[in-house]
Amino acid sequence: MASTPDYASQILADVRAQIAVDDGILSETKARRNLVKRVARLFPGALKTFDSGSVAHGTVNRPVADADCGVVLDRRIYPELGPDGDDLPPDAIVAEIAEFVLSGVLHEYPAATCRVCKRAILMEFHQLLDDDQDPSVDLIVALTRAEGDGRWIPNTEVHDWDASDPEEHTELLNGPNGRTRVHRARVIRLAKAAVKQDSTPVVSSFNLEALALVHVGADTAIAESLRELLLGAAEDLGYGLTPDPAGVSAPIKLPDGVTPTRAIDRLRELGDAVDDAVTAADDPHRARAALARAFPEYIDADTAGKHDLAHALSIGESTAITAAFGAGASRLKATRAYGHAGR
Repeated sequence: MASTPDYASQILADVRAQIAVDDGILSETKARRNLVKRVARLFPGALKTFDSGSVAHGTVNRPVADADCGVVLDRRIYPELGPDGDDLPPDAIVAEIAEFVLSGVLHEYPAATCRVCKRAILMEFHQLLDDDQDPSVDLIVALTRAEGDGRWIPNTEVHDWDASDPEEHTELLNGPNGRTRVHRARVIRLAKAAVKQDSTPVVSSFNLEALALVHVGADTAIAESLRELLLGAAEDLGYGLTPDPAGVSAPIKLPDGVTPTRAIDRLRELGDAVDDAVTAADDPHRARAALARAFPEYIDADTAGKHDLAHALSIGESTAITAAFGAGASRLKATRAYGHAGR
């Protein structure tokens, strides 16, 4: 017996193709990140480096803005730094590392510049890639802690250190197995794309990743998983801010100017649109119209009929053909003239 078509997931597959990062761009982004790490590892007192953020988690979308990484300093070499030492603020050491790393990066990227931001050193390369992308690298200067999990990381805006565990975040998002990791990353990428269509996204990418650890498994269709993430996120935020998944930092803040009510309402609106698509998953027209509410930048509801009929004719899908032309039309032969170009 033939299985029921899941047009909602098929349509979301097309959205994923639109937001997918070009392999060449991703490779160059990682090369830039790895160069920054290699140089940072040579800094006196550096214990190790690590990857973090969306590139490391497999949740990055097009265009690629940056890659995140960190260098861990040994507090035994710098006993004066941080709350476990003489409470010396991070400003001077971060500036010193920024200058050190830039000097090494300039050998391969002569136009590179850097500046110290709130949490990290921003390394910019000023060498455009395809589609005018020029990924930067954010380097966190982390300090080992005398007690407790995680690291001390800078907050240069208040000249202090905060507890965090970006390495554990990466471990969590890259586990527990390949199947779950890949499925969860695809759902996160879709949720990020939906939220970032707004001029002010109601939650951060990291907030969505943390919520996905709770709400996304690998045993459901991608449309169903996206619905569970968006509606689950709305429900959870009704109880308070999202806890740090590593249990080290304070709860994850909403973006500046975004109230919990606004975030909840918007996530529920997106989740309801995906829910409508799941409910109508065997009807390509209704599924596309519903998903167009959640992804207006990626799905054109006005062309739904043409798009879905073309797909149906290209594969000989009788359900959609019958819906458009009646029972006799389901015997129409598939033809290349109606196929889409692959992405």
